Amino acid sequence: MSEPLISTQTANEQLRRADERWAAAVRGLRPYGERLLELADAAEHESRALLLSDLANVKWNPRPGARNVRLAYEVEEDSGRPGPRELWAKFDRAVKQLGVALEGESIRAIADAFSQLSAHTRQIADAIALPAAAEEDPSTGRRAG
Repeated sequence: MSEPLISTQTANEQLRRADERWAAAVRGLRPYGERLLELADAAEHESRALLLSDLANVKWNPRPGARNVRLAYEVEEDSGRPGPRELWAKFDRAVKQLGVALEGESIRAIADAFSQLSAHTRQIADAIALPAAAEEDPSTGRRAG
């Protein structure tokens, strides 16, 4: 086995911080678009922290049953979530892929799944923000009407 590029302690600390951010984002109570961006950022931090863990040769303990992972109700299919259906379909596939990856042993696969989830969540947040921005009065930055 090769020498780790970073210490296990550093990798574990970064992963702990990313886990805390992820948990806070999943439970957040901000407006929908902001919450999605927070979720996207947290998923990206999880991805980076997991990549550091991989560089430190940290071993992952598979989580049986994780393929049934569920996030907050507001991002569930039956919640009436706003935004383009095709983007939500990609999001749903990314959540399923994350669950499958969590059941395995590859930290890199989990990092990749979090990265994909981040990208798809950010696309939905951007799509939701576009109509709201179009309704704003450019002189005040407030919604018209």
